[in-house]
Amino acid sequence: MIRYVIFDLGNVLIHIHPHEVIAEFTRRCNLPTEKIQRFYLSELHMNFMEGKHNGKEFYSLMMDTFPCDLSNSEFINIWNRVIGEPKDGIDQLVQELKSEYTLCICSNTDIWHWQKVLKTVDFIRDFTHYFLSFELKYGKPNPVVYKHVLDTLSAAGDECVFIDDIAENIEAAQEFGIQGIVAEDPLEIRKKLSEIRIIR
Repeated sequence: MIRYVIFDLGNVLIHIHPHEVIAEFTRRCNLPTEKIQRFYLSELHMNFMEGKHNGKEFYSLMMDTFPCDLSNSEFINIWNRVIGEPKDGIDQLVQELKSEYTLCICSNTDIWHWQKVLKTVDFIRDFTHYFLSFELKYGKPNPVVYKHVLDTLSAAGDECVFIDDIAENIEAAQEFGIQGIVAEDPLEIRKKLSEIRIIR
């Protein structure tokens, strides 16, 4: 029986806008767009999301990699533009689910993005557990993440359903017996949850 519904954050619960961030860094730093695009999911980016650098260290490393006349606060303001508004209808879905299931978030994210989410996404407080890469020191699809989730919840895999927009992350979760849904549109998520009788 399903007891836990676990959501990814970006592209599932909220919109993300990486192109806005890339465009602004391109403009402010006078660098080729392609160079900044290549940074995304690079080792430096992943290390920040996995908590291997704190904010001060990351800012310094970024200024070394992409020389640019930006203060720390200016950099954070641009960096955080990636965090967008909640998906239409997702807050209603969360409200429906929380009355019957324990809700969790499992996300590859960094401390600055998470702090903005806490300030701007009201329904984020309706979740009981937050499994965040910068706190865990590991990111999806590393098996360590899913083992930690199950150990923390004291749950078996078949008591959990996990919703993510990246198939690789779902496939890794399924190795632990976790039921997976690859989706990012709230209507599609609702439909798939209905198909497995999680929601009416």
